[in-house]
Amino acid sequence: MDGYSKEIFLKIRPYDLRHAFAIMYLRNGGNAFSLRKVMGHENMDMTKRYLNITGQDLREVHQHASPLNNLIPKKKSRIRKF
Repeated sequence: MDGYSKEIFLKIRPYDLRHAFAIMYLRNGGNAFSLRKVMGHENMDMTKRYLNITGQDLREVHQHASPLNNLIPKKKSRIRKF
């Protein structure tokens, strides 16, 4: 790790790699409960330490997963085909 840190002029720790993995896992569609298992944690308290979800992340997940998406009918496109 020290060698790579010196090459890029940035200190990298194993924690940083686990944190980056956890965030990318969630952003790519994984969920926190499966992440807990993948990371080998016994409970969610430890997994929470690795997560730092931004407001933008939260908005995107809510927009995708909200139950309201199924309650409001989708507007039909008014594109005319010739």
